[in-house]
Amino acid sequence: MNTLRYFTNDIGLQILPGDKVIEIKNVEINKGKATLAWLQDRKFEFTLAIGDDHTDEDIFKALSGDAVTIKVGSQVSAARYYLRNHHEVRAFLRTLVAG
Repeated sequence: MNTLRYFTNDIGLQILPGDKVIEIKNVEINKGKATLAWLQDRKFEFTLAIGDDHTDEDIFKALSGDAVTIKVGSQVSAARYYLRNHHEVRAFLRTLVAG
């Protein structure tokens, strides 16, 4: 992995280790920038972001302070809230729908 990082460091690529995968991406493109571009001309009363991947951290950091951001899993996160697993996510979403 370190060798791969060495070769990609100077050409604007980022190496992201994952679960049985290695993601290689342009450092200028991330989920946070894509989210902000998508939200740019839209107005919402409620913004919710839920993610379990390290690439979701870019979304959590990019959203405004009034957005509800939830990290799934136990890793340290920029999200304001945590849920332990997908079962808790489903239960949480059910409570939102039930009102």
